[in-house]
Amino acid sequence: MRSTRRDEILAHAAKLFSERGIAATTVRDIADEVGILSGSLYHYFDSKDAIANEIVVRFLEDLNVRYEDSIEPEGSARDRLATMVSVSFASAVDHPYATEVYQGEAILSSQPADAPITVLVQKAHSYWRSAITRGIADGAFREDIDPEQFHRLLRESVWSTVAQYRPQLSELAEDLQRNLISVFLDGFAARSVDGEPVARIARRAAKTEVQTESPDSELAELRSDVDELKSVIRELSSSIRLLQKP
Repeated sequence: MRSTRRDEILAHAAKLFSERGIAATTVRDIADEVGILSGSLYHYFDSKDAIANEIVVRFLEDLNVRYEDSIEPEGSARDRLATMVSVSFASAVDHPYATEVYQGEAILSSQPADAPITVLVQKAHSYWRSAITRGIADGAFREDIDPEQFHRLLRESVWSTVAQYRPQLSELAEDLQRNLISVFLDGFAARSVDGEPVARIARRAAKTEVQTESPDSELAELRSDVDELKSVIRELSSSIRLLQKP
């Protein structure tokens, strides 16, 4: 599709907003990057804030369409989340700096409940939550990890990784998403015995009070796995906070 002048303005503005922030970027800065007069820019947008809003709205609208289109009703919850990670990277590549602008600007990430950006963000979050909820209900995901915490850690890790690797994102996206999927989804997956989810086995065992050969050792091993994953989550959470500091 041929790029329009509006598209050029949005692309240059997104990079400037990401690097300098909205407040420190002037209309003249944007116009100079595009190669037009400052006054001419107002033929396309009413204000600098209008440009910032459209950058984020376009990105979120496209992201939600991609999430919706990627749903396969018969697919597993793990496959659903893995696909969403891949879709997120693809959308970030096609909308350079949009997620960085959103995350770095409180004015964009803290809007009224009925604002277009807020509505679109909540819709995007709903796709993550529904996949996680389904996976726990199906016994595919562990029940001992708070689903909302997992949701936020996974989602924020995706966008923090996008920001950190932005210059090489197109080249590294496949490797980055594979690593994220491995760390989060393999860690979140319920342990299985002969292919059956451990969570489901545990529920059945509790109901029937069937004793295993070595319940103490199995419980100790499960607790060890939980402690290890919690440690990884704490480290990832700390890294995310560091990445998001100005």
